[in-house]
Amino acid sequence: MAWKKGKKPEQYLFTITDEFSDNWKSFKEEAKDNNQNISELLRNTVSSKLKNNAAKKALVLSPHTDDAELGCGGTIAKLIEEGWKVHVIYFSAVAERYPNLVEEAANSGKILGITHEVLDFHTRFFPRDRQEILQALYDHSRSINYDLVFTPTTTDIHQDHGVVTAEAKRAFRNCTLLGYELPWNNLSVSLNCFIPLEERHIKKKILALDCYDSQKHNPYFSEKFFRSVVKMRGIQLSSPFAEGFETIKVRLDQLL
Repeated sequence: MAWKKGKKPEQYLFTITDEFSDNWKSFKEEAKDNNQNISELLRNTVSSKLKNNAAKKALVLSPHTDDAELGCGGTIAKLIEEGWKVHVIYFSAVAERYPNLVEEAANSGKILGITHEVLDFHTRFFPRDRQEILQALYDHSRSINYDLVFTPTTTDIHQDHGVVTAEAKRAFRNCTLLGYELPWNNLSVSLNCFIPLEERHIKKKILALDCYDSQKHNPYFSEKFFRSVVKMRGIQLSSPFAEGFETIKVRLDQLL
């Protein structure tokens, strides 16, 4: 393997070790929490630094705060771990009903390691605002080239979710588009893409969702339910856990 710009792996190792020298205990605790050896965590960090200049980019379209974490929180955690840059667009925070949602989304994002932005569209009125939503997506697609975009499935029955996905297909024409499932909104769904996950990714997803105190009254908002879905999808993939997606469009050269 050729090391770019003449930087050898041990140079990165020394740099990373120096970065964690003031807080080595927390680094060890992170390795323990993720069920990893310190050497494995260091190796992943070195690999992440080496790939940083060519980091792949993923965008998650979340009609409402928490949709992204519910539909693909484990996958987001895995992508971040592997060096991807992940950005989430929350289209509505339902501020008139839940004034703390913006803060809850920010806390969730910190756990997952994403960047995010919150737009001010009114929930349940996305069909009325679909042209403005398309324009927002189009403008974003022109500013950043993404390798992968996640959006709700095409069979999601929530009117807001349907608009975001329909307009995403129009705005993001040059990249892979995958639909994440929200089982309570899917009377039928065709999942033909599965991303295998490990326990540490599921823990990150659960920790991120735990930030949404205002949503815990919903019947599906429980760790038992979250785990049942990723366990079922994992069985379909012969993996401990997985998240399933609808393949809306795939551009293979961006993923290879």
